[in-house]
Amino acid sequence: MAATALHTKIRVGRPQASNLSRTKRWIITLAATAVSTYTLDAVATTAGVLLAASHLLHGLDHTLVLLFLAGTYVAWWAGLHVNLKVNWALLEDTGTSTNVLSKAAYDLVKLKTRSARARRIAAAIGYVGTELAKETPYYAGAFGAALLSDSVSSNDALIFLGGANLGAAVYEYGLARGIRAFLHRRDARAYAAFETDWVPGEYLADYYSTVEPDERRTIAFFVDAMRDATPGEPVLFFGVGPTLHHVFLAAEKASEIHLGDYLPANLREIERWLRRDPKAHNWRPFVRHTLECEGLDGPAAEEITWREEITRARITQLLEVDLRRADPLGGGNAHQYGTVISAYCADSATDDKVMWATYMRRIAGLVRPGGTLLTAALRRSRGYLVGGKTFPSPDVDENDMRAVLEPCFGRENLTVEVCDLAGRGSHGYASIILARAHRRPNGKSGTVALEHTFQANQAR
Repeated sequence: MAATALHTKIRVGRPQASNLSRTKRWIITLAATAVSTYTLDAVATTAGVLLAASHLLHGLDHTLVLLFLAGTYVAWWAGLHVNLKVNWALLEDTGTSTNVLSKAAYDLVKLKTRSARARRIAAAIGYVGTELAKETPYYAGAFGAALLSDSVSSNDALIFLGGANLGAAVYEYGLARGIRAFLHRRDARAYAAFETDWVPGEYLADYYSTVEPDERRTIAFFVDAMRDATPGEPVLFFGVGPTLHHVFLAAEKASEIHLGDYLPANLREIERWLRRDPKAHNWRPFVRHTLECEGLDGPAAEEITWREEITRARITQLLEVDLRRADPLGGGNAHQYGTVISAYCADSATDDKVMWATYMRRIAGLVRPGGTLLTAALRRSRGYLVGGKTFPSPDVDENDMRAVLEPCFGRENLTVEVCDLAGRGSHGYASIILARAHRRPNGKSGTVALEHTFQANQAR
């Protein structure tokens, strides 16, 4: 998947799950649970028998054997912890699991609430409960043998249990690795290509006929942040896509507005609006909402038209940009801006979190010392639909946003908010991340951090 500075917005967080019917998901889960249970039993029992029969630990006293057993539980829990994360991803992506009780708990909670945290806890409880229940036959068998046979001591029973735990730990790691590889291949096959599959008109028609809740929150956040932006300077919108709904809020403060995107088709869509093409998209509802956020109560038609005309006058450059380059503006252009706005761009260009962080650092590097970055990202998504096609997203959250921006701007200069949109379940997403960051005129979080960013980019 080629990187892109494309502005898009999530509509289905994990759309592939809908490809399977509810009955098929349960059939797959039941089958996977049976296979997983039998395989785990075989691996754990074999490991326990082999360790006990090897006599490797027969010289240890009872206390050391107990310590060994305790250590194997730590290893088993570590493997289980890894598998819990993967099981959660499998449930969210496909609606299936390798543990039927985990899926049952997940589905039950999903009927009651849209909280991802509640679903995750329920799935984990179901999974761990099942695994703990599986321990009972091992203890019964091991100590039953010790009681009924003179040839099997209590230490032998404990060593067997320790070996079984180690076998279970190896199995949990192996299962997690296999499921993760499956999800990775599945996601790689599912993603559409921006260069061949993106249609700007579909996106605009589907999602911008009205001002939806996520954009109401985003525009309000940006309007508030722009009050502190330096006036009379060029403003860069990086990854603007075919949209203008965030641009109107900068028109009165900017001396010029530069719009950058990876896809020429998106820039052509903007050109249609600039030349007043009758078929260009209607952005007036968004202008109205912007003016309301600025404090106008029921702005008149003339006021909306005036803001549109100011915006047309301020837009002076349409730039083809590319986040794959260390200099995303191209041509060795090291120009920096007092205000950079990049909404739903880097997180809509890749499914890889490490690459997303690289892209965000490159965008942050476009902000001059003393300047401001405004950004927005969809939260905890692995993909979004446009025109029935799935495009990538790297599953980031507010902690990821802070981790990538704090080294560039400093913690004290960074504001990160999470907007819960749980009521918009029909769109398939639960929340968005909004952030604003101010680069110091001097100091480590300002110019020094910027130099580090450029050095890191050049190294790549």
